[in-house]
Amino acid sequence: MGFLFYKVFIIMKFLITQEQFDLLNEVYRRDRWDAEYSDEYPKYKNILMRMIHQNVKGRDKKRNSIYLMSENGDSLFVYREPSKTLYYDYSIEDDMEDIIPYHIIARHLKNAVYDYFKKLFPDVEIKEISGSNIG
Repeated sequence: MGFLFYKVFIIMKFLITQEQFDLLNEVYRRDRWDAEYSDEYPKYKNILMRMIHQNVKGRDKKRNSIYLMSENGDSLFVYREPSKTLYYDYSIEDDMEDIIPYHIIARHLKNAVYDYFKKLFPDVEIKEISGSNIG
């Protein structure tokens, strides 16, 4: 004879203010693997942002997507509105490697991409950032 097991799920709701929600999003926005390096990011934020800004020469919006492009018209960033995902092209890393050590780029580029895009489009919600071969 078998035993019948009942699973009881308790759902708890926590009410928080928008300010608390924003703070939680900022604190937990970093990937778990690089959380121990979060204090290192402010040291490199400005140079990473400048390097990104030097590459971006234009923008376009079409079919629920926002594109930031290089001077050649190649897409460097694509934001997909339905999924709220921001993709950056791996070619951005190539230009930075001559100036910034790769381990710094690997740890902090996603955060700089997030900050750069939010500076241009403050009302856009970004749920995920991912590197890709866009161009």
